[in-house]
Amino acid sequence: MKLGILQSRHSRRGAGFYSLAPIGVGTAFVESLSCYVERLAEAHAVSAGNLIVRELFGRPGGIKPINVGLVSYAINGVGASAKRWVQALETVTSRADLRYRTLLPFERLLPQPFLFRPVRAWCPPCYRMMAAQGGPVYEPLLWCLKMVEVCSRHHRLLTDKCPHCLRSLRPLTAASRPGFCSRCGLWLGGAIDQTVLPAPDAAPTGYQLWLAESIGELLASAPQINPERLRDRAREALVAYAKAFTEGKRTAVADMAGCGRGVFYSWFKGDRVPRIDTLLRTWYQLKLPVACLVDGTCPGLSPEVQAKRSVEIMTIREAAPKRSPEQIHRALEAALHEEPAPSLNQIARRLGYGTTTRVRNADSDLCRQIVLRHRKSGRSHWWRRRGAKPICELSRIRTVLEEYLASDGPIPPLDRISASLGYAVDGSLHQKFPELCRALSARIAEQKRMRVAAIEPALEQALQETPAPSLRQMAKRLGFSAACVLKAHAPGLYDKLKARWQAYAEACRAELRTKLLAVLEENPPPSLKSV
Repeated sequence: MKLGILQSRHSRRGAGFYSLAPIGVGTAFVESLSCYVERLAEAHAVSAGNLIVRELFGRPGGIKPINVGLVSYAINGVGASAKRWVQALETVTSRADLRYRTLLPFERLLPQPFLFRPVRAWCPPCYRMMAAQGGPVYEPLLWCLKMVEVCSRHHRLLTDKCPHCLRSLRPLTAASRPGFCSRCGLWLGGAIDQTVLPAPDAAPTGYQLWLAESIGELLASAPQINPERLRDRAREALVAYAKAFTEGKRTAVADMAGCGRGVFYSWFKGDRVPRIDTLLRTWYQLKLPVACLVDGTCPGLSPEVQAKRSVEIMTIREAAPKRSPEQIHRALEAALHEEPAPSLNQIARRLGYGTTTRVRNADSDLCRQIVLRHRKSGRSHWWRRRGAKPICELSRIRTVLEEYLASDGPIPPLDRISASLGYAVDGSLHQKFPELCRALSARIAEQKRMRVAAIEPALEQALQETPAPSLRQMAKRLGFSAACVLKAHAPGLYDKLKARWQAYAEACRAELRTKLLAVLEENPPPSLKSV
């Protein structure tokens, strides 16, 4: 059907598009709104671009004109863009249930950032299964979410590159069709090119599978949830967990979840909405059912199960001196097989240590394996991830260090030089350029010796000044950040200058008091500002 015929039919009957029924309602594989637009265009024999630009943009109160190629998965999200799209599509289709093809029912629970991936992802076996069953081929909302990396049906990683043209696809373009590449137009459910298969060690982890199943459970319950209560559900579940297993100790719950205590307290109070990835990781660590976020009910546990879980938590958080090297070794071996891979800091915190020193002393080889496994999982620091750009180019670091070494002026401490280059500490500079750092350290030590030697003459000269300078002023003159350095290297002169400054300050206060008493006798009395 041509678009002009569609528009003329609309003008004659005063109706909109076909009232196309969404797919997968009440299931984990509910259809996304972006795919609904593609199927709606296909049902009217027009392209998605013509449907959007010539019809949805042309209606009063419709969505704002944009480049179709720039449409992102935000139309499936929780923001104003998703609301405009839902309103426009419900108007033209005379339906009232399209908001459940988006995350709008979870608006009170999920913040907007970190929700969607920038490109399409799909499961080829799912496409083949849809085609074999003779039903419509569609893209589930589950595949649009950034956190979902596997298919919960087939337990395989999702694909994000066309097996024919080997290119990634935008979420919604003018030529988008469900199950077909918007670039080359070929079927996405066919045989996968071996060049785009995941690496052999990229098999789905237990955490990835749990995420796909749990988020699917949330999407399936969208029509039954109460949006106004969603934000309180998470807080109520955490409070109930603390009462059941840790005798109300929130710190213990935070440690078990591997989350910062300050952030966790803000969740308990309801001051902050957790990010979706942090929230689900917490639920996974605490072994909480996702259903409690929807209906607020947790499965009943027998007293025996509650007691066992409480003992486990208290054992993990036992005081550090009570742990033997054998106990630490067993904890490290168990952590080596956990999903998701924990960091060494998390393991040390579980055992009651503030640092990883005792853990590393117990078994350095296991600690090294845990660190490498955590880094490989992609949850470590961004600068350690594969393909991450360096904080600063080595040539730039070398140039800066050589310039400081060649200069005649004062050289700042190495940690300050590191901070200017983007590093938190100077360990990386020592590792990359040990000779330059040793030379700079020698220059800095000589500077420090000369500054220390200048303290006594400077204090003796300050004792002759009128009025006497303060100790803070003297420290600033000599380039020190605090006056305690003066006391450490010249305590006698420090005390004399302090006594002179205190005497001068007391004289100033006495003079000020005399002037204020004189002001009190004036008539008419002046304002305090004029005084």
